[in-house]
Amino acid sequence: MSHTTRARIAATTALSAGVLSLIATTVLQWSVQPAGANPTPADVAAQFPAVWSVMGLLAVFGPVLWLAAVPAMRMPGRGGVLTAVGAGVTGLGLAAGIAHLALFFGLFGTIAAAGVGEADAARLGAGSDADLLTGVLLYVFLVAFAVGPILLTLGLRISRIVAVWVPVAALVTAVASMLGGPIAGAVQLIALAATWAPVAVAILRGARSLPAAVAVGATTTA
Repeated sequence: MSHTTRARIAATTALSAGVLSLIATTVLQWSVQPAGANPTPADVAAQFPAVWSVMGLLAVFGPVLWLAAVPAMRMPGRGGVLTAVGAGVTGLGLAAGIAHLALFFGLFGTIAAAGVGEADAARLGAGSDADLLTGVLLYVFLVAFAVGPILLTLGLRISRIVAVWVPVAALVTAVASMLGGPIAGAVQLIALAATWAPVAVAILRGARSLPAAVAVGATTTA
């Protein structure tokens, strides 16, 4: 097995683990139903400390693996520049997301572990929401991780490495992430998988191994 093949396998594994960690974290969030009229993240952390810890670890270290796969997302071809830009923006979003989620899960985990009262927990949460660094990290994460995959998959499509529906799935993922509710959440996870599975296959195969007229997940006429 060549070094290039091993690198592709490692990148594909890291990307797949990152995507699966996001899906698992979301499903875990759906599974916990804290008591109380208006439950907060502090309530979830206090009532489900083990689940909160697992979600925090997945939310932080899954994107770390995902970020490690970003350099392998660059592909040669007509859309190479757009693909590289999309990969870079995606990487920026992942990096900001790692920092934001570490702050988020760490803060409310600490509040729960310290047994802080409800009123004080609410003030700490409000203070975190008003903090400049926390806000910048959140919005960079939301914007970059929405726009980056769209640019990335458009570049891969221009290079005929993925099917035409892959950038559409990336767009659906971005739109669904801005909406609330279980239906939008389910659509987001399905679209997320539909976006990144072809990217993982493209990394594993390598652009040079693809016939010129055939794209991953597409027919010869796509």
